[in-house]
Amino acid sequence: MGLSIIEKSRGIWSGKNYSTLLYYLPILILGGLIISHILGAVFCQLLFDISFFSSTQEVFDPENKKQIDAMKLMQFFNAAGTFIVPPILFLHLRGLKFSEYLKLQSPISLKGLVSVLIMAFAMIPLANFLGYLNEGVSLPEFLNFLKVIEEQTLLITEKFLIMDSSVDLLLMILLIGLVAAVGEELLFRGVLQNLFQEWWGSKHVAIWVTAFLFSVIHLQYHAVLPRFILGALIGYVYVNSGNLRSSILLHFFYNTTLLIITFMIQHDGLDASWEMIGVENFLMVLLATFVLAGVLLKFIPKFSN
Repeated sequence: MGLSIIEKSRGIWSGKNYSTLLYYLPILILGGLIISHILGAVFCQLLFDISFFSSTQEVFDPENKKQIDAMKLMQFFNAAGTFIVPPILFLHLRGLKFSEYLKLQSPISLKGLVSVLIMAFAMIPLANFLGYLNEGVSLPEFLNFLKVIEEQTLLITEKFLIMDSSVDLLLMILLIGLVAAVGEELLFRGVLQNLFQEWWGSKHVAIWVTAFLFSVIHLQYHAVLPRFILGALIGYVYVNSGNLRSSILLHFFYNTTLLIITFMIQHDGLDASWEMIGVENFLMVLLATFVLAGVLLKFIPKFSN
């Protein structure tokens, strides 16, 4: 019965125009978020005896370790329901072959893997510098409501990133490194960027519009600029390499490197100044930018060779 429904639903959106598809996609995302939130809440109730159906503020107390662990599990479910399942379902309903459409069939060479890793390292000082510039821009008054959201998000993220052991580090790499990279690249580069490029016929417009959406969806005003620029960079990596694996790996290596740096700082393996690398060293930022541009133009197009 279930398989029959899946087969019958394949391609039912194949004749829809792009504006209609863009209207349907958020509906899929919202539906996935609601279902994943319900499933996550049930598991959190069973595993941690914490109810996310409650409206009390105590449930979301960031000082409670058990609650933070429950919120990590909720984030896993929400990431899957928001970023992973909807793109897969969207492509299915359009009648598109998943691996072929996302260009996942071609392997990445060792040179390509090393190139992605170099880019991930170079992105860190550039992102820090752009974040420093972003902090100097005041939030418009009509967006002041975002301050509360951003403060709460930063507080929870700070608690998430407290890693007492290597097991905690591995769990965060799974959650923020792997799940976030796969999910966000599926939705933003795999679905939205491709959809915009098909619709408007311009890869550059598609890349920058997608990067803008990628930057604002996180609801962190003081990180909009670095996410915008890095989102565009990842978009160009996807286009130039012709393989979504490249953008997923770049995203994964970048997030994972930041997690490892944070872990080492917490355990006195690195000085705290590593978190701000690039902020006060403009020469390093220029060098990082030069490396990123060089690798993107010279080596990325050869990923699949």
